[in-house]
Amino acid sequence: MKSVDSMKLAISNIAFGEDQQAALNCVYQNGLDGIVVAPPTIWPHLPEITDLSGQDRKDCIEKMGQDAEDYSKRLGDLGLKVFGFQSLTYRAKGMSLFGSENERNRLAEHLESQAILAGKIGADSMSFGSPGLRNPSELSGEQAMDLASELLGRVATVAYDNGTQIAFEPLSGYGNKFVENLNDAMELANRVDNPGFGIHPDTAAMYGAKDGPEGLSLTVSGYDVRGIDISAPGLARLSLAPEIPQGDYITAIKKAKYDGWVSIEMGGPLDSHVIGQEIEYIKEQCGL
Repeated sequence: MKSVDSMKLAISNIAFGEDQQAALNCVYQNGLDGIVVAPPTIWPHLPEITDLSGQDRKDCIEKMGQDAEDYSKRLGDLGLKVFGFQSLTYRAKGMSLFGSENERNRLAEHLESQAILAGKIGADSMSFGSPGLRNPSELSGEQAMDLASELLGRVATVAYDNGTQIAFEPLSGYGNKFVENLNDAMELANRVDNPGFGIHPDTAAMYGAKDGPEGLSLTVSGYDVRGIDISAPGLARLSLAPEIPQGDYITAIKKAKYDGWVSIEMGGPLDSHVIGQEIEYIKEQCGL
């Protein structure tokens, strides 16, 4: 049975083991609506696109776009949708949100390529975490916001043109030094001011930043939020972090009439039986 509430439930495929088909069957059998994809799990050589230019780059993205459409169709046959992308900069090199002009341009081009692929696969959103690439170092808060909003606005335009968005994830911990809580994320969204930009909250990060359910409710009510991660610190199994009030966060967005996606995010590989157990755990905790 699919989710009966207006919001939709997904799971990230970073939890999946080698037998992807078994994991997808488990997801479908447990009544989920879709998955979040780490692009390198479909395109292992994705980071290398940024080293191409001109027609070679266009041809490569076009071929990957065909693969995206095939993947989307296979999921559709199971009644599933690719809701979003994550792990956007996995294995990517020479990129930074606040580095040199070349590093920033490489990051923008890398994200723009994925925006095109997200459009091909039908993904609503691309969540940008990447704490290692967003350390402002000696920049002031104002300077960091200006630089970030400039680059992300550029990517957001391409995302919007392809029917998706680049969604910034507030992160507490993981060595992150930029946009650590929901208030920071809302300030960044105001700066970018682009329909192709959104905010991607995460329950473990909110808990670490002391962002309560009320703050999440305000965020989904006032800003473009298409997806929310349900997670535990270190991407552990959700049942191992009972201190995180997952149910309170979900209750808050239900009251706010949130009709987007919530996505279970755990590191893997996990076998299908464990994935099924964790899905049932979070459904019980959150009344889904």
